[in-house]
Amino acid sequence: MKKFFTVAICLQCIFAAGGQKNPPLELSRVSAAEFALGNNLDLKAVKTGIDAARGRAAQAGRLENPVLGAEYGNDKLFSNEGEYGARAEISQKFPLFGRLSKEKEIGNLDVKLAVLEYEEARRQLALQVETSYIDALEKSSIAAAKRALLKAAKELEEFLKASLINAEASPLDAKRAESETAKLRIEIMRDDAETAAALTRLKILLGLPPDAVLKLSDKLAEIPAPKGQFSPQTLEARPDWLMYSLAAENANAQIALVKAGRFEDIEVGLFFEAGTSIDDPIGKKREKALGLSLSVPLPLNSFDGSINEKLALRRQAETRSAAKENQIRGEISAYRMLAKRYSKILQEHKTDVENPSGDIYRQYLEARKHAQADITEVLGAWQTCLQLKLMRLSLVAEQARNSIALKYALGVNEKNEK
Repeated sequence: MKKFFTVAICLQCIFAAGGQKNPPLELSRVSAAEFALGNNLDLKAVKTGIDAARGRAAQAGRLENPVLGAEYGNDKLFSNEGEYGARAEISQKFPLFGRLSKEKEIGNLDVKLAVLEYEEARRQLALQVETSYIDALEKSSIAAAKRALLKAAKELEEFLKASLINAEASPLDAKRAESETAKLRIEIMRDDAETAAALTRLKILLGLPPDAVLKLSDKLAEIPAPKGQFSPQTLEARPDWLMYSLAAENANAQIALVKAGRFEDIEVGLFFEAGTSIDDPIGKKREKALGLSLSVPLPLNSFDGSINEKLALRRQAETRSAAKENQIRGEISAYRMLAKRYSKILQEHKTDVENPSGDIYRQYLEARKHAQADITEVLGAWQTCLQLKLMRLSLVAEQARNSIALKYALGVNEKNEK
């Protein structure tokens, strides 16, 4: 009996696990960005560039491998008197003017650049995730608004059909209301498809499979614009600007490396020689020697035109750094202006346009029930009410997108945001 209950419990666990094959994942806008930073595969691929740069830096600034040489010769092909000579040498090249330290410096700069590229990829990914989150909310909110008005449209359609039986409405009015209801139902189907597509795009950014169940816990609403202003700290928080600044520093290091490399490496060696020679009338003579060798290349062709190239790259990096600073200033100014303008538009839209439009539609609908308004007037008021609701959703989404863009333009990330 105990075995039977054990098997039954195991089967229940298996079926329960099978039924929750894709458990839903519920995320807010901010938590979605944090989730993507830890789960996006493209971002993980960018991060491996840091390890590659560290590998190159570890290899930079090292001496070349020492060279082991050996020589041997005899007179067997000539007089064959037993003469021979042998030489063994080990030599090492040493750079002048600190070339190896310059190579090490460039390697360390490459690591810094890889880190900045990763930080910029994180910033761009978080921005894309939050923006895509708002896009998905906008699509689903549009479908929800149309569903709410679809209910009112169906009530009008049913009222006209009932009135048609009592000869209180014309067949044309009933057909007109039925057509508008069908049209709205088709639009909702299209909006549902666009919502599903927006959620799929968001899942890709999050690193989730397309069949994952994703729920958005936030509602579409205005987002307060950050109060930060442009400052030197803003530039220090923007990896894309720091990359241009680092490019100028790297150009200086490249120039120093080229100058240090004008003179080739000297070569120092330790050698041992041994030989036997025949010297008349003395006879056979054996000689051995141990000594040092020094080889110094002459700098006859020391001019290197690549210095001009590095100087041009430095000027280019400095110019782009200034252009990027101006771009960042413009982004902050534009996003702040748009976020505030949209907030102001929304206030006036709700009080001066949307609320009166809703009242007008309800009055027309009530008047039509008492045969005091034409169906064309009712449907016209209904369409206007729908368009104004959709306009408000679009304005809210635009305000939120500009506030998010302003946040990331200021260099805010998930660490200093908390």
